Amino acid sequence: MSAALHRLLVFLPPQRSLKEAGGRGSFSAASVATYAGIDAAQQVTVAGDAPLSLMPKAAAVELLFDVSDVFTAVIDAPRMSEGRLRLALPGLVEDRLLSDAADCHLAYAIEAPSPDRSDSVMRMAVAAIERVTLTRALDAAAEAGLAVRAASSALYSIPAPSGDTMSVRIDRGRGFARTSEHSGFTFELEGEAPAGLALAVQQLQVKRIQAYGRYAASLAPFAAQLGAEVVDLKRSLDASSPSGAVGLLQGRYAAGGRLGMPTLANLAKSRVAKPMLAWVAVSLLILIGGVNAYRWKLESEASALRESMQTAFRSAFPTESFVEPVMQARRHLRELRARAGQTSPDDFSVLNAQAVQLLASAPLGSLAAVEYRDATLTLRFKPGPAADPGLKNTLRAQALQHGMSLRFDDDRSARLIPNEP
Repeated sequence: MSAALHRLLVFLPPQRSLKEAGGRGSFSAASVATYAGIDAAQQVTVAGDAPLSLMPKAAAVELLFDVSDVFTAVIDAPRMSEGRLRLALPGLVEDRLLSDAADCHLAYAIEAPSPDRSDSVMRMAVAAIERVTLTRALDAAAEAGLAVRAASSALYSIPAPSGDTMSVRIDRGRGFARTSEHSGFTFELEGEAPAGLALAVQQLQVKRIQAYGRYAASLAPFAAQLGAEVVDLKRSLDASSPSGAVGLLQGRYAAGGRLGMPTLANLAKSRVAKPMLAWVAVSLLILIGGVNAYRWKLESEASALRESMQTAFRSAFPTESFVEPVMQARRHLRELRARAGQTSPDDFSVLNAQAVQLLASAPLGSLAAVEYRDATLTLRFKPGPAADPGLKNTLRAQALQHGMSLRFDDDRSARLIPNEP
């Protein structure tokens, strides 16, 4: 019978019970869980308890986390793109969570727009689960050989309330009730009617309680205390209910892999992807070889350029040692121009004349000192003008118009030098 299973629903035990039972307090392939096998006709054909590693085989496996381990709610949010929504989601639900939103994985489902709701606001169902809990459950399922296709809260395994009817599911002295489309609570059966369930019956004006699960009959004795008729449906779950669930396998937990992309392990196992991986490897080798060849070509050109510079410098200045050819050539050029009676752009007289023109737009008395050294004219300003950004921008702009560069330093000074030709 298990070979014909279309879906396998696995009810994972609550984290609290795993911690109380000792051990490492987390899911593993040996963790015992309740399961229900569903055929193509949406009928439960097999159910029971078994370790994850011994679960019946099915085409698709759905993990149902305990209601106490998954927070679900409906919120209103400003209409925005999916990328921005994922960034804003932790802030939208943070005040409702008992744990830190940074430690939780958040999933959502946007509901259809309502005519009475503004276009700038959208209603969405949100589910939150601790990231460690979800990760360990998926790892345990993978270790047990279960092909997990979906994960959600067990809340969605029973119908939402309709009219004066509410649904509950009971298993081994513990149960949960579904109070709306995306909300519910857990309760314990300990010799008297659960107070939370009685309050929900009163607030929702429930007249009839539909009880699911193998231990649904254990709720019948409390019908009088609850003030509602208890009907044992003798069914483990409602097979059609999980279709409206908020799926937890979103974002980095999507079925395709991290961020929805196939993992390297899946690619390696894929027959279609193996040839592609081989071509990728060959392409990488070609790319690395091409980059190295281009680097060798650039190094050869740089070496030839340096040799050409040395040859030209030594032919022009045979008695000069080759240290900094550019600076040495500029110095010799200034000397040759001076001998010929020509001025250089970085001569003191030229730079000083340029400085006089620049300072014409500066406040009177803003300059403290002028210093010329190494073909650079340094202007030292007084504290007030040196801190004025508007004055700095004005002086820089005027210097550029005259083919000069004015560079301000942190010590209230500015260096005036000619731009490179």
